[in-house]
Amino acid sequence: MGKELSLLIHSLPFLLKGALVTLELTFMSMGIGFVGGVFIGVFNCEKLRNPLSTYLFNSFVWVIRGTPLFIQVLIVYYALPEVIGISLSPFIAGMIALGVNSMAYVAEIVRGGVNAISLGQWEAAYTVGLTTWQSLKGIILPQMFRIAFPNFTNELSSLIKETSILMIIGVAELTKVSRDIASRELDPMTLYLEAAFLYLMMTTLLSGVVHYMQKKKDL
Repeated sequence: MGKELSLLIHSLPFLLKGALVTLELTFMSMGIGFVGGVFIGVFNCEKLRNPLSTYLFNSFVWVIRGTPLFIQVLIVYYALPEVIGISLSPFIAGMIALGVNSMAYVAEIVRGGVNAISLGQWEAAYTVGLTTWQSLKGIILPQMFRIAFPNFTNELSSLIKETSILMIIGVAELTKVSRDIASRELDPMTLYLEAAFLYLMMTTLLSGVVHYMQKKKDL
């Protein structure tokens, strides 16, 4: 027991550094996914869609959601540089792969949120002279974000855990750091349990912050 405790204490700073990389990847990837997903989701909603955009956006979502994130990471890191002629670092490649993957899920969240708002609100906005952009900005999107907020939180929690896949391309996130230490110390159970605890703390704290924000908003 003393050996395990000593290992836990000694490895904690390294695992916390890996956890910081995990959080950086999570929020940067979510930024990519959020911006792209909102754009796709809004212009793929029932009110604004057209045959061409519907085909393109639905095809994108179908491909991304229908293929493993593992394969997407490999494509971005190994295949994409050959196409564009630019070498990507493991961190950048991982961030892009996670961001594009998240984009497809955010797009569906946004599309569902916008479609949940009655068409009568669009018509009311047009009646008072608002343009489509003004209607989106002032009436539709604020309501959509309120409706979809819990789903955005779930996506963020999923991203925290999905960063572990980037271990395969050498990103020094939490899972890779724990694996490297476990290989050196020959004590995988202790290290992986410690890593699992840190993942649990990150997702729990995120859920707690979101719950507090929702509760404060409802008051």
